[in-house]
Amino acid sequence: MSKQQFEQLKEQLKLLSNSQLKMLQGQISSQLTPVQSELISDEEMQALAQLFR
Repeated sequence: MSKQQFEQLKEQLKLLSNSQLKMLQGQISSQLTPVQSELISDEEMQALAQLFR
């Protein structure tokens, strides 16, 4: 990814809602430190995120 693309991506992050940012944060965290076993599925995470909108 070029520096310009990365800067555009950062600008697009400003358009996301809090719940979308939290979901993205969870995905980034799992990429940085893979969990051996998932505590909850992606569907469960999305359902919980919708509860707190």
